[in-house]
Amino acid sequence: MQLALQYAQLKTSITRVLQIPHTYMDVPVSVEEIAGYLYCTERNVKILIRKMSEMGWIVWTPGRGRGHRSMIRFLVAAEDVLMAEAKIHVEQGNLNHAMSLFQMDGLDGSVMDRFLAWLGSYFGYRGNCDSGNPETLRLPMQIRVLTLDPVDVLFSRDLHFVKQAFDTLLYFNPLCGSLEPGLAHEWECNGDATVWTFYLRKRVRFHHGRELTADDVVFSFNRLRTLGTEDSPNRWLLKSVKDVRAVDRLTVRMELAAPNYMLPHYVSSYQAAIVPADVYSATKVADASMLPVGTGPFRITRHDAGGVTLEAFEEYYKEGAHLDRIELLYVPDNVSDRRWQQLNFQMGKLNHYKQPAPAHWCKKEVMMLGSSTVVFNLRKNGPQQVLEFRQAIQLILNRCGLIKELGLYHARPAADFLPSDSPGKGPEDHQPERARELLRECGYGGEPITMTFTLKNQPQAEWIHARCQEVGIPVILKLYTFEQMTKVPLLLEADVIIGGVVADDDEARCLIEMYKVGNLAVRVCATDEQRRIFDETIAAIENEPDRQVRLQRIRGMQDLVSENYAVLFLLHTTQQLVYSPHLQGITFNTLGWFDFKNIWYHPGPVEE
Repeated sequence: MQLALQYAQLKTSITRVLQIPHTYMDVPVSVEEIAGYLYCTERNVKILIRKMSEMGWIVWTPGRGRGHRSMIRFLVAAEDVLMAEAKIHVEQGNLNHAMSLFQMDGLDGSVMDRFLAWLGSYFGYRGNCDSGNPETLRLPMQIRVLTLDPVDVLFSRDLHFVKQAFDTLLYFNPLCGSLEPGLAHEWECNGDATVWTFYLRKRVRFHHGRELTADDVVFSFNRLRTLGTEDSPNRWLLKSVKDVRAVDRLTVRMELAAPNYMLPHYVSSYQAAIVPADVYSATKVADASMLPVGTGPFRITRHDAGGVTLEAFEEYYKEGAHLDRIELLYVPDNVSDRRWQQLNFQMGKLNHYKQPAPAHWCKKEVMMLGSSTVVFNLRKNGPQQVLEFRQAIQLILNRCGLIKELGLYHARPAADFLPSDSPGKGPEDHQPERARELLRECGYGGEPITMTFTLKNQPQAEWIHARCQEVGIPVILKLYTFEQMTKVPLLLEADVIIGGVVADDDEARCLIEMYKVGNLAVRVCATDEQRRIFDETIAAIENEPDRQVRLQRIRGMQDLVSENYAVLFLLHTTQQLVYSPHLQGITFNTLGWFDFKNIWYHPGPVEE
């Protein structure tokens, strides 16, 4: 890579300094001058000249005698050399390094478009089952995976990849809305739901070859209960557990401090996925670079700054994956939306409201379970502590205007965490004059508020900032990374947090999560009294044996934060997926992703 960069740097520098239209001719230059262009020693220049000559990139004619300068002729366009180098980096799995090659000044601006055109053909399906080559699907990703350790998972993207590599005792089937066997083939509880027993399947193997036993389940649950701090995102799942032990090699029993009819839902959460005790031992837990080991349909063989690679696990205890490999490469952050849309991937989540997909491609759409939110920090002094101030913010949100002005045609106004099956009239949220009246009535003196958000929510945050300014509320915008959004001390510095909640398929469990996860904004920003009410309400729900009554009470919990305007719901989002009709088995989940395991390639002709 270094030689290609040095060649491009030398060629563009000479073109710029000598102000010549092209360099496909003999150009006088000295070794000393080249050393200045490349910031290296004259000795290194002579080595580089020899290597570039051997590559056929230049013709070098040394100067003869005193006062005669050497001559260099460039034979290859700098853009062509960098293109060839970039392709090698992509094939090695490093798209970031490939695209960084084109950041040099003096290059033809069309080279990036040429590279993206090639990249579009690189992504998609590759392989042939007849030839013996692995069937591979390559996809781009813009947002990085933060963690693949189940106990640390907070964001939906991380959760999706954890689902590929791990399994849980039970599985929640969203199609029928009920729990089904997972790693446990049967389960039962005593009369008051304080003792639960799970019976494990035989012959289930982890990715490293060892068979699953009850000891692994005990280890996994104890790890979830004790790892991290009280604010760790998922410890609450097993908070009611007093003891978990192996009755025999394939039987696990859990004793609870109080009745909990929600426990089967909790152990079906992928944050409670089962890991092998010998791999996830205490001495190895801190190794962030460790590749995950589970029992899931895919082994994750790569997780680094360049991307994620999944390979089908041949000994999977259920029906295995159709494809052999899924390769996902990270697209650099500096790729503009325009260039992102240019990539003609064989499959990709693109905004086809703006750029139509080919007519013969397939489309699937799903309404995400969740909404974007405005959460007020009630643990910090400031104007957000006043009810009328929060009401004023509600009256200037104008969700329909937000959707129209930002072109969010895949969204609809939200009045709840979850989208309604039959959307009714939206909130009356475009009353700026009434908002000004409320601000005057509560004595608001124009103090600025700090609003935090991630890059994903930046357009919405800037739009809200503008609406606040119109009614006299100055806002300081503060951009956080996704990782910063998991840090409780950083969240508590904000007055307002623009974020969102994306729920998994199990509505009941995921709604409870909103109030229990220690580093989600809803709980972080709640007062001690609100947290106490959250916990007491959830304990009563867990003690309720009737499933429908539980669900009704869980849905009613939103009143705890909406009646006092502590949380404002912004938008529900529809995720659209478009893909080549050659790709079959596409099923969309409420996280906005598709199940990798069921994808397969149809080799036959498709209608154009």
